[in-house]
Amino acid sequence: MNNKTKGFRLFYYFRIGYGTYLAMFIGVINVLTTTYFLAGKNIVWLQKIFPSFEIYILFCIGIGMPIVILAGWLHFKKIGTYTQEVAISQQYSPYNYKFPPGFNKEIFAPAYIAILQLNIKRINGENITPEELENILSLEKKLDELISGGFAGNPPKGVLR
Repeated sequence: MNNKTKGFRLFYYFRIGYGTYLAMFIGVINVLTTTYFLAGKNIVWLQKIFPSFEIYILFCIGIGMPIVILAGWLHFKKIGTYTQEVAISQQYSPYNYKFPPGFNKEIFAPAYIAILQLNIKRINGENITPEELENILSLEKKLDELISGGFAGNPPKGVLR
């Protein structure tokens, strides 16, 4: 991995960590403190409902979390926004135009080629060579390894193992 690629990877990990975890944590704290201490302290009837910040937090967690979970569920299941996100990411994915790494490139593509070559030989009435038979048996072994939960090729260490 070259320095440019490593830099992009580190930046991606930073964005995910910041945007998903740190910003969410800070955002929740910000919303709770701002709404309680700036808005809630100036409205008398809200002070009667929420006499302390702790009660306000418990109320917001009890009401807010189910609402946010419902919004997430609607995002994935009912509204169609997630479908559009996936459609856009598929449209711009480079792997729609070439074989993705892993089992597709290392096992399925060679297996397809072997099947095509065997069919051509069969049509022409030719016999398969010992090398071709060895190649087919090797592909069969790799497919069995995948089916039993193994890996294809050399996956990055620490990611899948």
